[in-house]
Amino acid sequence: MAVPDAVPASPPPAARIVVVMLALVRFARVLRVAAGALTYLCLAVACISSGAAAALLVARRAWGKGSGPFLFLQALMYGGVKVCLYSVLASFALAVLLLCVQRVAYLMAVASGSTSVFEKSAFGSIKREPVAGLFRLPRAAVLGLVVDAAFFLLTVAGLLVAMMSPHVEGSIFQGQLVASVIMEVGIFGMLATACFVTIPALILHSWRQDQAEWKARPQCC
Repeated sequence: MAVPDAVPASPPPAARIVVVMLALVRFARVLRVAAGALTYLCLAVACISSGAAAALLVARRAWGKGSGPFLFLQALMYGGVKVCLYSVLASFALAVLLLCVQRVAYLMAVASGSTSVFEKSAFGSIKREPVAGLFRLPRAAVLGLVVDAAFFLLTVAGLLVAMMSPHVEGSIFQGQLVASVIMEVGIFGMLATACFVTIPALILHSWRQDQAEWKARPQCC
């Protein structure tokens, strides 16, 4: 009489929990990469939108509001603003999902007694920096913000000149014309500084931080 083959024993519940936890860790890696890509996309599009808005002021003065360059730059600026808005919303959703996945994976690691495996995983080994370190900006970005503040004050000065100038319907006084030029110079300066100084400095700073974090991350699981 043939003896039936032994049924292979199923892995213990703790082992199955560890497998699911490691799958969540890999999923969290994908979420982190997607969130980082969206961040770079938002910064790059913000840089392009700032440059387009600055060029828009020049195009309005040079060719008028109905010209082809003005309409193209206007569409580029509005499109960039929409992409930035959608990127921010998507990044927020990914961040919330990543936190939920991380919390579930941690609870599963505690339940299975494999917290050491979780600590060696992709996001379990990340060191939490102080809150002050999260808002640390590179020197170039700080310099760009200072320059933006100066141009902002110039814009406010132009607005005050426009408010103090006499207004008569159907005519433009010299004070109003000067105020308009001052405000446009201030706005142009803020946009150009953001495009060429502040945002590129933030992109380079984020890239260096990501590279340092990738090198320090354990390549396991």
